[in-house]
Amino acid sequence: MSDSAELDAGDDGGGSVHVVGTAHVSADSVEEVRETINERRPDVVAVELDEGRYRQMKGEVAQDLEPSDLLEGNTVFQFIAYWMLSYVQAQMGDRFDIEPGADMEAAIDAAEAIGSEVALVDRDIQMTIQRFWARMSVFEKLRMVWELCLAMVGVGGAGEEEEDFDVGELTDGDVVTAMMEEFRQFSPGGAEALIDERDAFIAHRLVALRRAGHDVVAVVGAGHRAGIEEYLDHPERLPPMEDLVGTESGSRFSPFKIFGYLMAAGFLTFFFLLFMAGVRNALLLKVFGAWFLFNGIFAFGLAKLAGARWTSAGVGGAVAWLTSVNPLLAPGWFAGYVELRYTSVNVGDIAELNEILSDQETPIRDLLGQMIDVPLFRLIAIVAMTNVGSMIASFTFPFVVLPLLGAQVGVDQIPDLMIQGAQNSADLIVRTLT
Repeated sequence: MSDSAELDAGDDGGGSVHVVGTAHVSADSVEEVRETINERRPDVVAVELDEGRYRQMKGEVAQDLEPSDLLEGNTVFQFIAYWMLSYVQAQMGDRFDIEPGADMEAAIDAAEAIGSEVALVDRDIQMTIQRFWARMSVFEKLRMVWELCLAMVGVGGAGEEEEDFDVGELTDGDVVTAMMEEFRQFSPGGAEALIDERDAFIAHRLVALRRAGHDVVAVVGAGHRAGIEEYLDHPERLPPMEDLVGTESGSRFSPFKIFGYLMAAGFLTFFFLLFMAGVRNALLLKVFGAWFLFNGIFAFGLAKLAGARWTSAGVGGAVAWLTSVNPLLAPGWFAGYVELRYTSVNVGDIAELNEILSDQETPIRDLLGQMIDVPLFRLIAIVAMTNVGSMIASFTFPFVVLPLLGAQVGVDQIPDLMIQGAQNSADLIVRTLT
């Protein structure tokens, strides 16, 4: 059953907060929520939802996704993380035969039935996922995606031990604490954004309701109950609200960014030194042409493999040479924007993907084919594969293409020419300064 605790305000406005900790996939939690609200008949029922998720639950929000929401910067990877976490929750819901989020829906229905107000006290989910993603290290992101991918194809499960799992354990205090600590060890930064910051954000909202004199029943996930209650007992310990909202910048010098800058510097340095060594313009044009074609072919080919239209793949291939030397751009963004001219994606695609993945008997090849038919997955695949193609081409170009081009002046002469170019550059600088 759900855990609950009541925290009276004392002199703090005369209101009170009764916290109910639930499992989002537990039928017992749903019943506990209904009983608590009907018995206490509070002024306000506070639920662990933001405006967007509430409107989606009520069917009042459009399902279309804006291209800018999906393709800017790292948003596509954050969306993948959101989808994967949604899939895990959906799988647990299927296993225990209850719709994920049924506890929150039951709280809203019960509040409306008795005339209580509904307060949405959680932080915006997009902000939470953005801050969660930014706080994780590269290795934590790779590990999370890898383990969730394995879970999707049914690898790494607990086997027969799963049959003995009791859903009631999801709301047991000791079990929840252990789960939170395990996640905190996996990613301290991610846990801070996903758990600690939301504890404080929700507590801010509840303290405000209590100070306004309202009697509140707060329905939150069991993992948040202890942290929220601690803040309700000691509101002076709450961090400033401005520290809990806004976009997290993340690391300025991630390995991927450093790799991109090094590639750009290496590319420009290579051409500059050959030019300073007096290499004929014809050879420089051939090197540039080879760079353009090599990047374009890889980006175009992998985009088509992901299901891109000819125009989308063509645009991704055409700009791959430029984006390979500019770490602030990516050819997949361009291919994705063009693809969105012919198709639309919506939030409902996530449910369709989860349904496809729930069939553990389908061969992986057929599974991928079905997923590619879903517009959202196809778009993500096109963006990712176009970028991967360009990265592969950029990395292998010095080892595959340059030796072939170097045959025109002798492969062994290219390092000598670059050294000569460096010497000529140094001489030019000395003459300029003197």
